[in-house]
Amino acid sequence: MASQPSKSRHGSCLCKAVKYEVTGDPVTLRVCHCVNCRKATGSAFMTNAFFMEKNVRVVQGADKVKCYRDNETKDGFPLDRFFCTECGSNLFLRPTRKKSQIKIVALGTLNDEVNWFPRMEMFPEQKRAFVHGIEVDRTPKAKL
Repeated sequence: MASQPSKSRHGSCLCKAVKYEVTGDPVTLRVCHCVNCRKATGSAFMTNAFFMEKNVRVVQGADKVKCYRDNETKDGFPLDRFFCTECGSNLFLRPTRKKSQIKIVALGTLNDEVNWFPRMEMFPEQKRAFVHGIEVDRTPKAKL
């Protein structure tokens, strides 16, 4: 039986100077409550879709993407945060430890509607008191 091609989805920054494409479903989806993600988004939390780096491709405006090395993370490992230099939208994150092959997409920048649910909440001890009711899918992932 021939395998189905992976679905492509598209996203962009607020001003649409940067556009990207992701292929397939994320490895995982997480909601982060850490102070740095809250500050980076200006919101109570950040929803992050973890993809293999090879499945994320900037299709327009790569020259408008700038990286900020976040050295003061809660877990102590630096994190590269990528944003649009025109509008400031957070786009991607990349762990710097162990030559990670993961690229994290800020889910709010995805144009397409998806039926993905967070697998976990990160740093819940830093969650804002008013945040309640985030649905987390605790179903074990199938092992191949």
